[in-house]
Amino acid sequence: MDNPFKFSGIVKAPAFCNRQVEQKEIKQYIENSQNVMLYSHRRYGKSSLILKIFRELKNITPVYIDLYGTTRTEEFITSFLKGVSTVESQMNRLMNMIREGIRSIGVNFSVDPATGMPTASPVFNRAAEGRTIDELFLFIDTLSKKKKMVVAFDEFQEVASYGGDAFEKNIRRSIQTHDSVSYIFSGSQRHLLTDMFNDRKRAFYMAATSYPLGRINTADYKSWITGLYRSAGRRIEAKFIEDVVDRCENHPMYVQEFFFNIWLDENVSFENLDRIERSVVEKRVPEYSYAWDSLTLNQKRALKLIAATSGKYIFAAENLDRFGFRTASQVTAALKKIEKTGILDKNKVWKIHDPFFKRWLLMGS
Repeated sequence: MDNPFKFSGIVKAPAFCNRQVEQKEIKQYIENSQNVMLYSHRRYGKSSLILKIFRELKNITPVYIDLYGTTRTEEFITSFLKGVSTVESQMNRLMNMIREGIRSIGVNFSVDPATGMPTASPVFNRAAEGRTIDELFLFIDTLSKKKKMVVAFDEFQEVASYGGDAFEKNIRRSIQTHDSVSYIFSGSQRHLLTDMFNDRKRAFYMAATSYPLGRINTADYKSWITGLYRSAGRRIEAKFIEDVVDRCENHPMYVQEFFFNIWLDENVSFENLDRIERSVVEKRVPEYSYAWDSLTLNQKRALKLIAATSGKYIFAAENLDRFGFRTASQVTAALKKIEKTGILDKNKVWKIHDPFFKRWLLMGS
């Protein structure tokens, strides 16, 4: 049996772990044409979850639009056209559909070498960008009259940096009458995405139900991992699964990576787990160092304070003194700046998302 664990790219079965509750609830939103704001930190499996749900939908047409890395409206349109190209597998039909619906710009057609499917790409007319956005969403609405649709915008927070208020208002105006389409607005930069949907002054205020994607429960990991080992005629003790999940703080990507390495060795021991943990940290030293070097002195002190205290009693006098702060306001200011980098955020207490980055900080950085 090939290694069943996967920690990069889109995860499919058997490497996809559980998320049964999330799948059921999000399917219900989709089936009832409700909009969803799905958010979590990077590498929690949002994209894999969306695409798994899409593969299992019946009588609903799914469209997945990846906005990661887009920096301007033209790239939004390019990604949108690429996404809607999947609704039709026949080149002639796709050409006729899109040319009939998108008239403000030219559209080229080709075959995607990775999938063998036809795909559309725009020939830009900058003066017509706003009209093109209108036409793209009208195209979705027209298709949904024949069959319900769901459209997922992955890393939707990217539009905040290049579209501006007018762009967001244009999209909101376009989708608000679509009663046969469910829109999923997915993102990994929580503060940007939640600002878009929770700020009364923003166009997307209350436009979708909030759906935070958390970490996977230890019990779900145990049953899933035990089952994978059993399928391969192998065995692993529950104490090792629990230890690894605890080391990884239930972080989906790290659990997958850890067990990918464990699978390569027939003999599981705590000594091997220690070795794998050191290896995981060592491989990431360059990226951890880069993140560390980008911080100011007070931000570095604040991050070490959070790592050492797990976010508890950070304003206690002994903790402030231990990490070189004169006042609590210095800590608060530093943490708010770090939050914007995505390294940590606050949910009751401040928390560093990456458990091995925290481990590296505690080792002395």
